[in-house]
Amino acid sequence: MERTIAFILEQQAQIHANMAQITSAQAEINATMARQAERLDRLTERTDRNAEGITALLAIAEMHEREITENREEYREAQARTDERLNALINTVERYISEGRNGKS
Repeated sequence: MERTIAFILEQQAQIHANMAQITSAQAEINATMARQAERLDRLTERTDRNAEGITALLAIAEMHEREITENREEYREAQARTDERLNALINTVERYISEGRNGKS
C-alpha cells in the first residue's frame, strides 16, 4: 500500500513538473506571438504608408504626363507657326531673286 501511495505521489509530482514545463512553454509561445503581432502591426503600417506614397506618386506622374502632353501640343503649334513664317520668308527671298534684282534696286 505504501508503494502504491509513493507511486501515486511520484506520478503526481511528475504531472506537476510536466504541467509547469507546459505552462512555461505556453508563456514563451504567447510572448513570441505577441512580438510577432507587434512586428506584423509595424509591417502593416509601413505597407499602408508605402501604398499611400505610391498612390501620391502615381497622381504626380499623371499630372506630369498631362503637362507634357499639353507642352507637346503647344510646341507643335509653335513649330507650325515657325514653319509658316519660314516658308513666307523663303517665298519672299525666292521671289526677290527670281525677279532678277539679285540684291540690286
